[in-house]
Amino acid sequence: MKYLKFICVCLFLKICIFISLTAKANPPETSPKKWPCDQVYNPKLNLSAIWQGPSIDQSLKDWWKNDDVIEYVNILAEPTLQEEDGTAIIEEFAKKYTYFGIIKKSEQKEKMVFLFSGLYQKAKDRRSRQYKGIIKFVERQESLRKAIGESSKLLRKYRKEKLDKKDQKFIDANAQLEWNTRVFDQRTRLTEYVCEEPVFNTQRLGYQARKILTYLK
Repeated sequence: MKYLKFICVCLFLKICIFISLTAKANPPETSPKKWPCDQVYNPKLNLSAIWQGPSIDQSLKDWWKNDDVIEYVNILAEPTLQEEDGTAIIEEFAKKYTYFGIIKKSEQKEKMVFLFSGLYQKAKDRRSRQYKGIIKFVERQESLRKAIGESSKLLRKYRKEKLDKKDQKFIDANAQLEWNTRVFDQRTRLTEYVCEEPVFNTQRLGYQARKILTYLK
């Protein structure tokens, strides 16, 4: 049992790393036939549902020119950052553009919009990678499903031929079937976690947007 749990954890970590590092090629616009998630297929972030502040069209082009903004965007874009800590970091950033932490400096509004623009760009890119990673995950599952079917068919053939179960060909086919079935089942149990990654990504950007907006009122 411990061994199975270890394999399960390793698979989950590999899947998360894979989704994070998948090339930035855009996922298809239409939903794949075997989309595994309960969430509606939507590889693009809906900006209007998250942001009710000023337009960020120009800020998306300029935010990266500010070293201080880049620093905080990178910190806040960390997936493991807790909301409480993220909120405190945004407060810290905003305070940098005040006099004595009380009176807003004229550039604070612009800096806060830059901050959101950077976070939005990061979240947008991550979502695209996540969706492409989920599609690759499904493709791998389908490959395993086919391999299981082929191994099962081969074993039925050996049984029909009354091949000795101690024969190396029978042993190898049976071992391959057991291994592929185990990996397939463990990956299937991880589907929910894989599908939740884009949800967490959007939720994280949502609370960041709400906090940043408090400085723009």
